[in-house]
Amino acid sequence: MGENTSKLRSRLAPITFTTIAVNGILSVLGGYWFYQILSMVPEPYLDEVFHIRQAQAYWANQWNVWDPKITTPPGLYLLSYPWLWILKISAVPTGVVTKLRGLNLAEAVFVLFFLVRELLGYNSSQKRSSTFMLEHAALNVCLFPPLFFFYGLYYTDVLSAGIVLHAYVHYHAKRKTRMLITCVMALFLRQTNIFWVAVYLGGLEVLRTIKKGRPGVEFPCKNTFSDVIHGSWDHASLYDPLISEASLEDYVKSTISLFVAVLANFQAVFQALTTYLLLIAGFGTFLYWNGGVVLGDKDNHIASLHLSQMLYIWPYFMFFSFPLLYSYLLNAIIPQTSLPAALSTGSTRQQLPRLTTAIPIISIMLAIVHFNTLVHPFTLADNRHYVFYVFRLLLRHPSVKYLVVPIYFICAWAAITALGGLPGTDAPKDPHAKEANRNETRLRLPPAAPTLAEGNRISFVIVWAIATALSLTTAPLVEPRYYIIPWLMWRLHLPIQDPPLPNGADRLTTEKGGRMPTLEVLGSKKHKHNHRLWFESVWFLAINWATGYIFLHWGFAWPQEPGRVQRFMW
Repeated sequence: MGENTSKLRSRLAPITFTTIAVNGILSVLGGYWFYQILSMVPEPYLDEVFHIRQAQAYWANQWNVWDPKITTPPGLYLLSYPWLWILKISAVPTGVVTKLRGLNLAEAVFVLFFLVRELLGYNSSQKRSSTFMLEHAALNVCLFPPLFFFYGLYYTDVLSAGIVLHAYVHYHAKRKTRMLITCVMALFLRQTNIFWVAVYLGGLEVLRTIKKGRPGVEFPCKNTFSDVIHGSWDHASLYDPLISEASLEDYVKSTISLFVAVLANFQAVFQALTTYLLLIAGFGTFLYWNGGVVLGDKDNHIASLHLSQMLYIWPYFMFFSFPLLYSYLLNAIIPQTSLPAALSTGSTRQQLPRLTTAIPIISIMLAIVHFNTLVHPFTLADNRHYVFYVFRLLLRHPSVKYLVVPIYFICAWAAITALGGLPGTDAPKDPHAKEANRNETRLRLPPAAPTLAEGNRISFVIVWAIATALSLTTAPLVEPRYYIIPWLMWRLHLPIQDPPLPNGADRLTTEKGGRMPTLEVLGSKKHKHNHRLWFESVWFLAINWATGYIFLHWGFAWPQEPGRVQRFMW
């Protein structure tokens, strides 16, 4: 195990001056936003009223006090106790609101950025990226608007996301004890984290345990469902094509293959899942003791089947990650010869799905819209949240919710296809590729870790989709904050490589000490940073500026609460 951990750590780039500089940019941006909120909203706002009051009770050692309006576990307030103690002995001369809000900013700058950077390093699909590109990608992830917004407020979202990502890092490094402790901490912040620390990580553990089947060996090159079932059982291996080469039928085959391969490897899988089964058992005990999922305000937060959440997530991804997804739309609707080289794939790989694929999926989406469109009373009662205005548009006319279904479909297609590799970033031809593939099979590398620049495999989509569906479809409310962790996991696995350079000017090298591969440009400065990352940076900064300005300067008053400023927020 120690050797494996050492090999995993060797993928990480060392902290350099560039790392500190990029982190400094996040510090300045986050600090400015923090300062602006303190200047213009010095008093607790909205849910902060409950959170800060509860944190103050714990700080006063009143451990038996609990605000009945709080629905989440006490992790935020428990972690705030040592934070306040550190600030106290450091004689920081600020009020309690400032100190508590500062916890999220500190988490973002000193923890979250480095966790994201580390996870990008573990993700094999990023390994062709230069070190600076990974630093840039980590900055962008931390600028994600629904996350960045709460760097200045005392909410659970930043700490919750950070601890889940911390557990993910321990998973990669195979530090099981630390991972278990971190997973328990994650459950003390949000109940829905059970689906990320137990189902998602447990699913990836299954993929790491089951070997990947080889076309033409375990599975015939032209396989039927029967071939997939027999190959999965006879060879105890997984049918797991690349997303970029998969059809809808392949997703069905891979799902069946995963189920059969788990049965064929039952003992090994069960042993690998021991930690995650303990987490699920512990969470089940909590549900029995608590009589439900939420701790307080149970009448307004009753778990229900809300399948429409898995439709809303796709335009959410498209809106925030448009800079990373627009190339797919262009390649689907504009002839290849009419596109710039930086945007064209040079192939028909990114064409829209066939009608035989689109019609059944859209039909399922229409059925979900018709039978399972749930609108929580809070959604249409609180005009301080952007979701209020989205649902006003969707409910303007009975036909609107059906007319937007093709938009859900296109956004879903783009988001999933992107996991297979961005346009213009196909893997370079490698004369040693066949030997590398043989070594990969011999070493039984996990299918969740794709080879160089080839993108992710279907199995990752299956695990991610299951965890996402479980975390969202049990929530009656639609809130942008609920989609933060699904987006983070998707974004961390999104392949973003350096654009290819002309005349073989680029080559893959390895830094001293076997560190993360970096792109070295020989004898020239032809290396071009991926324009999508710059576009993403500008896009996130624009959204953060707009939503920040609206929050600070577009306050309004409710007639029933005269004199109290209401503000727009996520």
